[in-house]
Amino acid sequence: MNRKAPRIFIVVLVTVAILATMILTALPGSTRTIIADFFGRVFDPVVSFFQSGVESVGSFFSAVSENRQLKDEIDKLEKENSDLRQEVRINEEKVKAYDELEDALNLKSRFKDFEIVGGEVINRSIGPMFDLFRINLGREDGIWVTGDRSYPVLDSQHNLVGRLYSSELGSSRVVPLIHEGFSISSKVSASAGNNFRVRGTVEYKNRRLCLADQIPEGTPLSVGDLIVSSGDGGLYPEGIEIGTVVEIITDSRSNTMQALIDPNTQLEELNYVFVLIDHALPSDSEGK
Repeated sequence: MNRKAPRIFIVVLVTVAILATMILTALPGSTRTIIADFFGRVFDPVVSFFQSGVESVGSFFSAVSENRQLKDEIDKLEKENSDLRQEVRINEEKVKAYDELEDALNLKSRFKDFEIVGGEVINRSIGPMFDLFRINLGREDGIWVTGDRSYPVLDSQHNLVGRLYSSELGSSRVVPLIHEGFSISSKVSASAGNNFRVRGTVEYKNRRLCLADQIPEGTPLSVGDLIVSSGDGGLYPEGIEIGTVVEIITDSRSNTMQALIDPNTQLEELNYVFVLIDHALPSDSEGK
């Protein structure tokens, strides 16, 4: 019995303590609140630290995911932008080609006796001198250039560009009118007669000018006059615009006159040209 007494005493004390605790914690400002406040001051910073850590990790992964989505969106937009720029360039070329072809219709109505074949400039000469250049028309397009047969080449504004120098299967070379190998019988547009020669020269080639010479005495020629083809020689039809007189050169000793002609065509800006084919002349392709 003596051994059981302390145990009963301990059980009673624990029971009383539990009851007291239950009663006290039920009251405002109780020990529970005080204890909670005490341990809260200790554990709240720890809990806040871990909570902020968890939030930071979550924010990091969320940011990574959002950045990946943003990068995908940027890549998509850049591709769409690139496609749009390419489409704009294509449409600009189509508009330009349409304008060129629209002018070619007017060209056709002007030169009814000729077949008008349009082509693109596919390469130019390199260097300060504008030399022979190539277009994408050749024998497969019905163009056969020989030693005694050539074809005039015009731009879309009906200005003279030059003549064909040679033809291959799918391309041809063009001699521009400022080249020293080019010449044409010409006249003043407003004049009925007095034909003279316009040709390219080495001397004036770098200035992008042609020289008019063999001008008959008394020919009315002044700065600002429009020079056109005379139609003589059989290669160039009459009335093709060549250029404008920019300077008159006179020699008082020989009583001769020459003139510098500024071509109407803009050789450096050519993209499309038109070849005049006269089917009334025999073709070298016949009988082949």
